[in-house]
Amino acid sequence: MQRYYTFVNVNNIFVCLVCHQAKQRKLPFPLSSSHALDALDLLHIDVWSPCSTTSMHGHRYFFTIVDDHTCYTWVFPMNNKFETRNIITKFILQFENQFQHHVKVVHIDDGNEFLMKDFFLLKA
Repeated sequence: MQRYYTFVNVNNIFVCLVCHQAKQRKLPFPLSSSHALDALDLLHIDVWSPCSTTSMHGHRYFFTIVDDHTCYTWVFPMNNKFETRNIITKFILQFENQFQHHVKVVHIDDGNEFLMKDFFLLKA
């Protein structure tokens, strides 16, 4: 914008916290000092959507998995929320087979896309 409107000042350091907080739909979780003891012990899983701008491949939804121990994050672009079950199933089975270590806890926000009691009961 500064190229077209020379009177506009740009501050690259400024972060508008009000704008960020106004976009949140839920209150943030309380801070926690506990962490999983091993990789894949605790996974934080969420779908964030729909994005107002569609990606060049038509994705409006993004599925994230964060390992609590390593903080490693996987992001899967999706066309719709119905892909969630397939991604979770493949992800957990792949990593359990690859590392011979079972996922112990999956932390979700109880969204409808996570209604997979049959899968999670099999893993228990």
